[in-house]
Amino acid sequence: MFVTASAHPELLDGWRVAIGDRGPTVEVRRADALAECLTRLQPQLVLLDVRLTHVNTVRVVTDLLKRSPATRIIMLVNELDEDQELALFRAGVRGVCVLDSDTNLLTRIVSVVLQGELWIRRALVAKLVDSLGSREMDTNGATGRFAVLTPREIEIARLIGEGASNKRIARHLSITEQTVKGHVTAIFRKTGVDDRLRLALLVSRRH
Repeated sequence: MFVTASAHPELLDGWRVAIGDRGPTVEVRRADALAECLTRLQPQLVLLDVRLTHVNTVRVVTDLLKRSPATRIIMLVNELDEDQELALFRAGVRGVCVLDSDTNLLTRIVSVVLQGELWIRRALVAKLVDSLGSREMDTNGATGRFAVLTPREIEIARLIGEGASNKRIARHLSITEQTVKGHVTAIFRKTGVDDRLRLALLVSRRH
């Protein structure tokens, strides 16, 4: 189940195309209806127009994820602003892009987020990790978790910590993207984390 949320019908048409035939899509045009929708449907992914949240965007995101913790939110904003993006990722969104992104780009963003990755500008990765680092475990805890990884898994974890996508890792290591996905799954299982951001935090605390 997918949800597109905007008060602007012309956007919803393009977003529906970006989602394609991955599953049924529900269109929402009011913030209060969106909260009810997530509580009831527990969708896999939401494309959310920042204008629907008015001035309380972070609060809205936090509330939505309390209602449906497994939902992945892609926020579409008027313009890319570093402070706003960092605040949104800290609140739990999985991707941020501008409202006028073309359908091809949005299709790619949806695919990346559904694969468990973040759609984030590389320049923001280190800043996001730094801003969240104080909430995570100490260095000894991070080192202990990495002790169970193979050398190849450690190498891949380091690249993820630098913000690399699976495709970039595959190209860098001359292996297939499917092989990278297998290693990432093993890394998550062994370290006890469930997404790339928390893995990046572990990497940052280890060094």
